[in-house]
Amino acid sequence: MKKGLLLLAALLCTLSYQAKAQHWTDLQHEVSLSYGGLPVVDLLDHYENYFNPPASADADLFDDKGKFGALNISYLFYPDENLGFGVVYSYTNSDKRIIRNDKLVGDFYNSFHSVCPSIKYNWYNYNFITLYSRINAGIAIATTKSSFINKESLPEEKTATKAFFMYQVSPIGIEVGKQIAGFVEVGFGHMGTAMAGLRYRM
Repeated sequence: MKKGLLLLAALLCTLSYQAKAQHWTDLQHEVSLSYGGLPVVDLLDHYENYFNPPASADADLFDDKGKFGALNISYLFYPDENLGFGVVYSYTNSDKRIIRNDKLVGDFYNSFHSVCPSIKYNWYNYNFITLYSRINAGIAIATTKSSFINKESLPEEKTATKAFFMYQVSPIGIEVGKQIAGFVEVGFGHMGTAMAGLRYRM
């Protein structure tokens, strides 16, 4: 009888522990994938204009390829249920046509790889709903390449690289879900002005 009670108590403790471990506030690791529209490199000319050809080159850049936006991957560790620390990687690009004397002479490719430490604070939790804010600060490595159609009469292809200070400030984000959550976030920076994605906690 005593052995049976001890076995039952051990079983209940095990089930209780497993149930607790599956509660999302006890899941300390968070991985996210999101897409953001209008990141800062698309909104501010400062980033793209750094690579633009000088006026003496007698060439203009014409942006007719649209904007890629930002693809974001992040990892956060939660020492408690509300405050997360981690890192965010973002990629975006900007492709343009090179025009000289009203003729297409080549293409201009800009790509930005951002790596930023991140702090995320969940300031409202209720059932499946979480409201949060985020701030990131780090570095973006920008690479540009110019490619010309007629290589005999125009300059050779050139590649240049530049490091920029990069950031993200998101005053408001909303998550719906527990261990797996969808989210929408609004802010300004390398991740985008508005973004949406999925999170998985483990």
